[in-house]
Amino acid sequence: MSSASPLAPSVPASVPQPTGGSTSVPRWGEILRVQALTVSLLTKKVTPDQLFSHVVEGAADSLGAHEASLMLVEGDELRVVSVREAQRHLTSYRQPTPIGDGVAGLVARTGTPVLLNEGDDLSRFPNLAPKGRRIQSALSVPLEVGGRVVGVLNANRLAGGERFTQEDLAVLRLFAGTAALAIEQTSLLQRTQTRSRALETLLSVAEAFAGGVEPATALVSVMPRLGAAFHPTQALVFLGAGERGRLDAVAGWTPKTGAHGATELPNTGLLVTGEVARAFESREPTWLRNVLPIEDDPTPWGPLPPRLLIVPVADAQTLSRCALVLGWDEPDFALPSEDLRVLDGLARQIELALSRQDRAAAAGALEAEMAQARAHLVEAERLATIGQSMAGLVHDINAPLTALITLAQLIHKEASEGTSRERAELIVEAARRAQRLVRELLTMARPQPPTFESVDLHALLRAAMDLERSQCSVSGIKLVADFEPDLPRVTADPHRLGQVFINLLVNARQAMDAAEKGNAITVRTRRRERSVEVHVSDNGPGISPALNAKIFDWFFTTKPLGEGTGLGLAVSREILLAHGGNLRLEDTPGGGATFILELPL
Repeated sequence: MSSASPLAPSVPASVPQPTGGSTSVPRWGEILRVQALTVSLLTKKVTPDQLFSHVVEGAADSLGAHEASLMLVEGDELRVVSVREAQRHLTSYRQPTPIGDGVAGLVARTGTPVLLNEGDDLSRFPNLAPKGRRIQSALSVPLEVGGRVVGVLNANRLAGGERFTQEDLAVLRLFAGTAALAIEQTSLLQRTQTRSRALETLLSVAEAFAGGVEPATALVSVMPRLGAAFHPTQALVFLGAGERGRLDAVAGWTPKTGAHGATELPNTGLLVTGEVARAFESREPTWLRNVLPIEDDPTPWGPLPPRLLIVPVADAQTLSRCALVLGWDEPDFALPSEDLRVLDGLARQIELALSRQDRAAAAGALEAEMAQARAHLVEAERLATIGQSMAGLVHDINAPLTALITLAQLIHKEASEGTSRERAELIVEAARRAQRLVRELLTMARPQPPTFESVDLHALLRAAMDLERSQCSVSGIKLVADFEPDLPRVTADPHRLGQVFINLLVNARQAMDAAEKGNAITVRTRRRERSVEVHVSDNGPGISPALNAKIFDWFFTTKPLGEGTGLGLAVSREILLAHGGNLRLEDTPGGGATFILELPL
């Protein structure tokens, strides 16, 4: 066989053979052990590298494989993040693999697992490099979360070893499902921690400038937070009016030396020419292709790193300009887009602080932002803790359901009586329905990129009402639809709009339950001249005038502690504003509350 894995370098033929090869006896004890391999990681803080290594080692051990590797999807490519090889460290496959190329690339594109043995036809795998008959048998399975492929898990047995079986493939797929949840949760937690670090960095700017200290001194105090958040090899800050086309270095930082001020950088300046000038014109963080135009003495820490990012503060016409320069040793280093947005926000914060106009108003605004940043940081940490705990619950539900489906399918296959087979089918159907609910929970918790398309509002509203109907029935609340015929379609993001509809229905039901008042929620649609309106009305307790001005504020809630985050209506309004519409509150005639959604045609 040519190959079926990204693991390629040759190894001697005398590779020791793994024990515990496949047998015809079902290995349910092993399957359950595989299911439990990652459960502890879902409720513990581990680094991504630790998790990746755990996944690879667990896959290899559970299958008795000589080699295993984990690849994650990054855009249109697969990147190897962890390997377990037969003898020596692998380096030739560290470069990304285009999705669609080779075995793993095809698995990532199609979401279909592959089992290959020596002698199989490999012509269906595009751009597959030959491996010199070193692999006897190979498995490659997708890692899927919420219906999308996030990576590929591979396992090999080398020449002279036993061949993998369909049962081995089932075990690896089972392990991949659990591993995918762990990887996704670690990624979510890491993004939350990144946002917390970003808030801390923004907070440091407000604290540094709030006391009215000189800008150069304030920028020096910001450097440690900047280094901790983005981990550069070196960072510099340049400041000046720029009349001579030059900004003077006023602060610097490296991991070894820490932060330094202008006295350690007496003759270092940045020339505002070429790429630097264009960065100020665009007012966006910009990766430099050429050498940074430094004038006079270089930095006291030696040459600048090869990978440089300049973050301009203010535009070319501003009297006082500033530039942040961050450098990394890796020539191909790239920051995630979210981190670039954080740096852009940091630049806007510094620009505000450096403004020479209305210093008193600027200081007041910074103080308010500092308090808000502190509150958001506390809330972000609380939500991260809740999300981390929920991950364990999600796994505790999903893992036994997967085992239950596998066992029920085996019963169905081996049962001789029709009644037993029918009961096994009912078990599989019920378990899969429960799994769909778990996937929907993960989808709601995971941020989704906006996708605008032509949307049937009535279909979205019916789906939201169907999801809430059973809860309303238990509470004795009637759901009424009053839809205008021939309502035109709108251009919208169906996922986010559905989130708004469900949130409003849940809020109305919970308000009536808490007050023990009201028995109906009415959803109306109406066409206006240039817009479409959706009215969600209830005949419950209503909302007092004193709360009307706060109802859409972030983190404001009237629910008891622990039952509400104060984010639902604020997020819903932001979603409508992003659609070019609006969300407003009115009183319901006869009592109750009415939320009106406006969407442009």
